[in-house]
Amino acid sequence: DNNWSAASDAKIKLNGAEYTSSTNEFAVNGLSVTALAKTSGEISVTVATDSEGIYEQVKDLLSQYNSLINEMNKLYNADSAKGYEPLTDSMSDTEVEKWEAKVKDSLLRRDDSLESLISSMTTAMSKGYEVNGKTYYLTSFGISTLGYMNSAKNEQYAYHINGDEDDSATSGKEDKLLAA
Repeated sequence: DNNWSAASDAKIKLNGAEYTSSTNEFAVNGLSVTALAKTSGEISVTVATDSEGIYEQVKDLLSQYNSLINEMNKLYNADSAKGYEPLTDSMSDTEVEKWEAKVKDSLLRRDDSLESLISSMTTAMSKGYEVNGKTYYLTSFGISTLGYMNSAKNEQYAYHINGDEDDSATSGKEDKLLAA
């Protein structure tokens, strides 16, 4: 009894482009498609954008950026270790720890390489990017810094999302990012 068929790759045509897979699973531009049966006609596929998921990814990216840029600013703007008493044998362990922390904290104070990195990062975040002939800035989506006068010490380059319920500084503003 010959009730078998030779194995072959699965094929689908999506928006005119043909895709082939050795299984019935396809990944196309972040979309997972599982072919369950052979069809000769067209089928309709409806997809929805996960706005909340995209929002959370942007929020997470900005949170990580803020942590990094705030730490770099803190190190760049650290107090000078000048005027600190020299390390001596008569110092207690606590005094030695304070001395070491003070010196360590001031190692990158006014460091040219760190300043250049901070400048590059802030420039990349503030410039416009063109998409389909239109230029967008983070401010186009309600994402901006609080400005020097409204920011906490060493946090003037940190970004905030207007309307973010977790951000007391901007939660009352219109949420352009979620709307977009």
